[in-house]
Amino acid sequence: MVSKAFFTGSRYLVEDNDGRQDYLRYNGERFLQSLATAGQWVADTPIDADEAKTAYLKALVTLNDAYFEARQYEDSAKGNFFKHDETAERRFRITTAERLTDAIENLRTLFSAHDALLSAIENANETAADSIGSELRTSLLAHTDQAIAAGWFPTVRAYFYSLTPGENISEGRERRKQRVVGSETLPGLDELLGKFTFEKLTDRDMRRIRTTNQSSPGPDTGTWQRLKERYAWLVERGALRSSPDDCEDTNPRPHTASDRQTRTDHQTPSDHQTQSDQRTPSN
Repeated sequence: MVSKAFFTGSRYLVEDNDGRQDYLRYNGERFLQSLATAGQWVADTPIDADEAKTAYLKALVTLNDAYFEARQYEDSAKGNFFKHDETAERRFRITTAERLTDAIENLRTLFSAHDALLSAIENANETAADSIGSELRTSLLAHTDQAIAAGWFPTVRAYFYSLTPGENISEGRERRKQRVVGSETLPGLDELLGKFTFEKLTDRDMRRIRTTNQSSPGPDTGTWQRLKERYAWLVERGALRSSPDDCEDTNPRPHTASDRQTRTDHQTPSDHQTQSDQRTPSN
């Protein structure tokens, strides 16, 4: 765990920005401001639910670490076209697919922690005034929505940007397109994700994101739409037509220990048929 100062609102926290996201600094540590705000709310919520609170805080810490790791990965990818090194390019795509899979699992962990804390709130307020429980549920939903919009999604976006290695816009976009769609000799992320132990966002994931977006009182309700329009390659085909009206099954899909094995050990396909209906993402 990171310093508790991020969740207690210490006066020694220093505000900063990395060009995209606001974050707080404390004794050499960094924590996204939106996640810190959510953590402070959870820590101060007047219910006796230490286990549920701890699980939610851990989910926030994981999202925070993943974001800064993604930004570092994006920086290190600059200039690496690997046009004449097929082995290095294949390794880069596999590593990116693995990191995107981790991001999807982090999202499911957040939703699981949200559900546990929501259940604790409802149990704690069974005998309290309805307005108290309603206020807490609304606040939790708003913080989870912000954790997705300003914590989880920027991580996905950083990996997307890492696919554009050069400063030349047209050249960088062309290489990014190749890395998403693939070619006859190398599969792209659209093909890699969803195979082996790599993951795509499922129908369940998309329904939860959309429902959280639309039900939250927060200002940003477009994460689901951005995923649908610009990151269709990260989403299972059928999930793009998800309806927000059927959200009874809200528990994240479980993963076994075997799913966490080193994914780079897998043999990737050598032949790739470009899908004619593949949507190419744009900035």
